Amino acid sequence: MTKMLLLGLLIVSIAGLLIVIFRQRLAWRGIITFLLHGVSAFALLYIVNSTGWIAGIHVPINPATLTGVGLLGIPGLALVISLKMVGI
Repeated sequence: MTKMLLLGLLIVSIAGLLIVIFRQRLAWRGIITFLLHGVSAFALLYIVNSTGWIAGIHVPINPATLTGVGLLGIPGLALVISLKMVGI
């Protein structure tokens, strides 16, 4: 019973979100910007990992690092690399 209620709530929430996104043009701009930041974050992390730009540093490409670098850009990449160098 509880699982069905949660599933129904999830479906209604997704439907409401889609309605808001399709009705507002600003939402599309935000989604496109978010996707471009995500792609650029992936590219920056890939370049750092594949070129060996910083010796001995391998930054894993996962949702946490992509989010940090995608939201913060180059400073986010510097933050992730510095945290990796410190050992966190």
